[in-house]
Amino acid sequence: MQDPKRDDWEKNRQRTNSYVRYSSLAFQMLGTILVFTYAGYKLDEWQENKVPVWTLVLSLSSIAGSLYMFIRGLPKN
Repeated sequence: MQDPKRDDWEKNRQRTNSYVRYSSLAFQMLGTILVFTYAGYKLDEWQENKVPVWTLVLSLSSIAGSLYMFIRGLPKN
């Protein structure tokens, strides 16, 4: 027979681990999108483009890549 306090502690630990994993994934996604969007902005600025082609391409690519990483990071139940 297990100690009830031990069971509560295990449940809290599992919740905390899930919270940390998904919040770190969110920050990773945000960072990836921001870096690629900024790089696209700077490329458009450097090439003096009237239409922000690089900003659009790199920001959309980073969103797709971030979603792919998120889906891969989901638990496989």
